[in-house]
Amino acid sequence: MKLRKSKGIIAESSMKRKAVSSRNGRLRRPLGALRPRSKKSSLKFALRSLPRTPVDWKAWGEQAGREDALHDPKPEDGNQKKLLNDLWVTRIKQKPFNDRAWKHYWEAVKGYLIGYSLVSGINVKDWMLLPTQRTVSVVISVMNEEATVMNVLHQLQRMPLEEIIVVVNGSGDSTFQKVRKGSNAIVVHYSEPLGYDVGRAVGSKLTGADIVLYVDGDMTVAAEQLIPFIAAIERGADVALNHISPYLKTYTHWDGVSKVKKLINVSLCRSDLGADSLTAVPHALSRKALDTIGIEQLMVPPKAQALALAKGLVVTAPWSVDVITTNRVNQHNAGAHNSVSDMIIGDHIEALHAVQKLGGARLSFTDLIRKRSYLA
Repeated sequence: MKLRKSKGIIAESSMKRKAVSSRNGRLRRPLGALRPRSKKSSLKFALRSLPRTPVDWKAWGEQAGREDALHDPKPEDGNQKKLLNDLWVTRIKQKPFNDRAWKHYWEAVKGYLIGYSLVSGINVKDWMLLPTQRTVSVVISVMNEEATVMNVLHQLQRMPLEEIIVVVNGSGDSTFQKVRKGSNAIVVHYSEPLGYDVGRAVGSKLTGADIVLYVDGDMTVAAEQLIPFIAAIERGADVALNHISPYLKTYTHWDGVSKVKKLINVSLCRSDLGADSLTAVPHALSRKALDTIGIEQLMVPPKAQALALAKGLVVTAPWSVDVITTNRVNQHNAGAHNSVSDMIIGDHIEALHAVQKLGGARLSFTDLIRKRSYLA
């Protein structure tokens, strides 16, 4: 006990001496003098003190566009977008963009097209270039959407796409005629209604592109807003979903469809996806995803998503587009128990059954509580 006490006294007195020494050192320094720093900390302080000059992405893009227009020949009329996109991809490989700041990408593209137009004399200012050299196709399933479909197609035609496939089914208006006359899209026409999901599956069957983007004919989404979905597939994802969860209210106010969407994701250990689902556009799929899932499974989008997760494909939700408040309300999707919501809930039940056949009734969840052996 005495030894412990004496050690404690010695330690305490040593600490007091250090404190006094430190205080005396501070008192000897001139008033307002900076505390001496080590060389390492001084370097860090100096680096932090340097002014950070933000990149003017539009100016950078315009300079790059001018240079490319000077050094590369003017592309032929039929290949302008694709050849210009190849030049652009070469440029951005030297200066990668942050996924969280897509506005920088859009600004850079705008500047690049302005610079290229000024030097080449070709008006390309309204285009939107893609961050990939792989082939990209778009599939649209439409029904009685003559009022909006041309606006949708205008945004798509701004991009260097391999093809646009429009599946017109069960339309009683002039949707078919407008698409045929006003665009260079591949148009597939069915007199009877197939449903949006079956139409997307039909369109997917007709394309051999590396990346397939899906949009609706009644929602006009700017080309800029579609870039993150294409970029996600380019960077290794197989399924790029629309991150609609931020547009939902608190969980207690969720509708039945949103809740069952989350149920599927949680059941497959992807609670991070919330209510994000292949039932919502825009979304994109890789060629690997189409081959692995099977194009016929796209007729039931929740089933296709569940199979993608169960088979280990890379599923992500890289960007948010508000398709909830802009969704067109009609007699089929309005009300608490409408035919559309009932169908979607049924699709999710079918999806859950499909993955249970692959991984067992409990999926990845273990049964640690129940002692079933006592029932034998």
